[in-house]
Amino acid sequence: MPIFTLPLAFIGLLAVPALIAIYWLRNRAREHQVSSLLLWLDERQKWEGGQRIHHLQTPLLFFLELLLILLLVMAAAGPKLRAGQSGSPLVVVLDDSFSMLAGNQESARTRALAALEGELRSHRYEPLRLVIAGETPQVLGEASSQSGDAVKWLKDWKCAAHLAKLEEAVAFALELGGSRARVLVVTDHAPPEELHDGKIEWWAFGSPRPNVAFVNATRTTRDNQERVLLELANLSTSAGSTTLMVESINASDPNQQQSVTGDQQINSQSISLAAGETRRVVFTLKAGAPPLRARLGSDALDLDNLVVLMPESNRPIRVDLRVGNKDLRALLEKALQSAQNVLMTGDKPELVIGDETDAGGEVPDAWTLRIVVEKDASSFLGPFVIDRSHPLSEGLSLSGVVWGSGKGIQFPGMPIITAGNVPLLTDVDRAGKHELRLRLRPDLSTLQETPNWPILIWNLVAWRALSAPGLRQANVRLGSDATLKVEPGVKSVTVIDPRRRTTPLPVYDNAVTVKAETIGVYDLKTNEGQYLFAANALQREESDLTGAASGRWGNWASAAELQWEYRSITWLLLLLAMIVLAVHAWLVSRARGAR
Repeated sequence: MPIFTLPLAFIGLLAVPALIAIYWLRNRAREHQVSSLLLWLDERQKWEGGQRIHHLQTPLLFFLELLLILLLVMAAAGPKLRAGQSGSPLVVVLDDSFSMLAGNQESARTRALAALEGELRSHRYEPLRLVIAGETPQVLGEASSQSGDAVKWLKDWKCAAHLAKLEEAVAFALELGGSRARVLVVTDHAPPEELHDGKIEWWAFGSPRPNVAFVNATRTTRDNQERVLLELANLSTSAGSTTLMVESINASDPNQQQSVTGDQQINSQSISLAAGETRRVVFTLKAGAPPLRARLGSDALDLDNLVVLMPESNRPIRVDLRVGNKDLRALLEKALQSAQNVLMTGDKPELVIGDETDAGGEVPDAWTLRIVVEKDASSFLGPFVIDRSHPLSEGLSLSGVVWGSGKGIQFPGMPIITAGNVPLLTDVDRAGKHELRLRLRPDLSTLQETPNWPILIWNLVAWRALSAPGLRQANVRLGSDATLKVEPGVKSVTVIDPRRRTTPLPVYDNAVTVKAETIGVYDLKTNEGQYLFAANALQREESDLTGAASGRWGNWASAAELQWEYRSITWLLLLLAMIVLAVHAWLVSRARGAR
């Protein structure tokens, strides 16, 4: 039996009585006597309707017109026929965090795959969609009515993300699936709250396990030494022990997995930890030491038992000091010595600091700091206005400072520090090349006697270092971004990830940002050189398996049962109506031709 989506369209059947009336009421014919019928076109009586009632005559045209009305009315009513049975749309949200790998062969991911394959092959759902829940939700594969396609796409579920934002992924799945869709969440822990709406089921396949993991790891360079910090945590409810081994590895192949020789071992010790205890291990190396690899003993989750630390970039910033005033030069030299990675040289300087005695000329691509010592000057006690969005202002506090400077309010550049409306430090940006001007009379100031002076110079050197070619960080956490600054003219960077997959990335504003989506060492290659950075799984929340659970929550089984599927037949009725109309037109034209 068909169903009609717009039954009000049957009002159009009122046209049927009107059609019958046209054929029932005939024209009244009056008798006229004439001498001849030769001048008449058709001497037959016309029965095309009128006001006189005759017996109802039903020629073929009447039935065709009646059928045409019925077909049009039924088409307008939106008829649908039951064509078969179909299931509800299903969107599966997959927890992509690395805690799903805990347990190795008995991991939550392994158990979830077995349960999902059986559910997806039940043919109760159409279409099927998969959503990966990581830092941002992503669709895995395409919508399909074939369960085999969805099972095949599950192979790309790697569980390598540093976290899973399930709430955002569920909201995305509900919007993606539509009003009839059902959402299945697959994870390793219980839902944060009770499920009420009947559209979400929550399947968890985790189990509480003890786990010792790296939760922090850093490598810094200072005073011609490298300081390594490793932070371990016993994320369990009972005491435990593990073995820590630190070893140097080959810089040309930092992703190697084989064991190293004894002379490459740097630190090896057995560590006992109380329940919930966190332990720090600190040691120093000589500057320029090769990459390090730290290992813990095998446990429930091996992903957080390995850390690779690459040497941080220690390339100094070349500074050319062109200050003739001896007192001012001494102040600058002392402040530059407190800054890290400064090389005083006039060979290809990246930062030039000068005063009115500087006659060395402009250096291409070098930033400049021009110190302006004016004769007509005053001492300012404030109030000082500081642009806190500028890199040079970080850590500055000018309360109680006396600043000697010229009194003119007209000064080139955007003001960074002002005394009222008098600019003291300004910046001119010329396509990434900065020209700074500092107005200072040391004999009228106390600025150079406060910590603000070395802070200001340190900020300048650090800001220049951030804009110099190279990696901002050589060691990042899984899921973080690594930024590479390149030389002007470089158009692309080739990225080789730890899985040996190669991806070319375009350069924008002399920089490339790489998302660390896999643990291991990334290799970035340009025409100018090669850069390496390591990504490590240092996420305490994901390594903590004490809150893992198994079970099923929510219930939409009744809503996911097979349902009847209806197909519209409006197109068929309209096609029949066009055929009837064509036959009607052909009969009318044929009758006129006969007359």
